Order: sequence, then structure tokens, then C-alpha cells
Amino acid sequence: MTQKILEVTAIADLIVLTSLPPKLQINASGHVTSTGWTNAQLIPYVYIQAPPDSIYDFDFVAEPPDEAAAQAISTIEASYLWDAFPEGLKGVRIHASTNSLEKLLGSIEEPTKKEPAKK
Repeated sequence: MTQKILEVTAIADLIVLTSLPPKLQINASGHVTSTGWTNAQLIPYVYIQAPPDSIYDFDFVAEPPDEAAAQAISTIEASYLWDAFPEGLKGVRIHASTNSLEKLLGSIEEPTKKEPAKK
């Protein structure tokens, strides 16, 4: 049975993939309390209506070891591919047992025309 990891240490990437419809790739890393954790996942919250801040929440969970494991803080990573993510999404917030981290989507910069310098 999965449970929240100890802490989220980074949301490495929020990548909008160019597909129809666009997809959002989320990559995160964190710490667990021992070796042997498996099946790390980002589980999205289910919303009846969009969150007021347009930042969508996920739990970072994994399966703890079934047997005795070395009691050492270990790193774990998870990814989530979000098909047809909501229009207006501003970012994501990922929750662990002891903390949460938030990352906003980077704005897509449009190329701008430069005016020639006036002399």
C-alpha cells in the first residue's frame, strides 16, 4: 500500500509537450526514510471545480519496503504525464508527509520584433 514520502526536495520539470492536445510532463524528486521504497507516483487531487489559484495539487507517494531495510534517508523520483491538462493551469503543488513544493509553469515567450535603433 502506498503512502506519502517523507519530503519533496524538487520539482525538476514542468514540460509542456507539443501534442494535440498538449500534455504536461511533471518530474519530481524527494526523500524517503529508508532504502527499498518502490512504485513512486504523483497522484493528482480530484477537483469538482478548478482550484481558485489555478495551481493543481498532487500527492507524492510510494510503496515502503515489505521487509527490513537500511534506515537511511534515500532519494526517490516520480513522473506524471498529464494528458489534456486544464486550460488556465498556472502550476503544480506536490505534497509529502512533512512539506510541499510549488512550481509555476514558465510563460512561453513570443518572439518580438525589434525596432531598428534610431540615430
